[in-house]
Amino acid sequence: MTIIDPRAYIQLSGPDSRKFLQGQVTCDMESLSADAIINGAHCTPKGRIIFLFSATMDAQDNIILQVHHSIAAIALASLKKYAVFFKTQISDISDQQAIQTPQSNLERLRTGSADVVAETSDLFIPQMLNLDALGYISFKKGCYTGQEIVARAHYRGAVKRRMHHLQLEDRTLPTPGDLIKDSAGKAIGNIASAAQVDDATVEVLAVLADKSADVSEIQIGESQLTTVKHLPLPYEIPTGP
Repeated sequence: MTIIDPRAYIQLSGPDSRKFLQGQVTCDMESLSADAIINGAHCTPKGRIIFLFSATMDAQDNIILQVHHSIAAIALASLKKYAVFFKTQISDISDQQAIQTPQSNLERLRTGSADVVAETSDLFIPQMLNLDALGYISFKKGCYTGQEIVARAHYRGAVKRRMHHLQLEDRTLPTPGDLIKDSAGKAIGNIASAAQVDDATVEVLAVLADKSADVSEIQIGESQLTTVKHLPLPYEIPTGP
């Protein structure tokens, strides 16, 4: 079952575009060049992810952010809110971009990378989605919005929830953001991403509390309790600064 969510594209043009983003996002925008693609997150002051992006530069040195289509309006509004004192123009140019074929939802999920969509915006801090393992965060750059929370989680080991790859024998595809409960009915996390494998199998990326990371049965939303198979992630989870 090949399902591909389309991407949206946000352009930042003007002499302050890089400087503006450098003070807003988790990655080091100074490393962006015409030959490099970098991934990052834009967070709230409380360190919650508003949206994720992949950044490129075009031939005119405009910065292009590729985002999940459902988050485009949220991302645009969030950036514009902070950009009023910078010489940068921010616009949605999705209708001007050549059609590209991104990874399918299942392919992306199996890389251990979850989209942030409209339903999960402002729900997770970066480390909950393993963004420190995926190279979305620079811990050497200067301050940015939400940096204090992200740095504290890194240096003080305060990450108590992490994303895990699970397989479920289930016909119903969960929705990102859905609450996860254990067999006792206790809330232990949320769905970050989900994809159908076949008519009877679903794979999910689930953010789970550390003490419940080895759970063998879960209930998603109001569905029935289902058995869980834990699958490996293709990277190591950082255990310290």
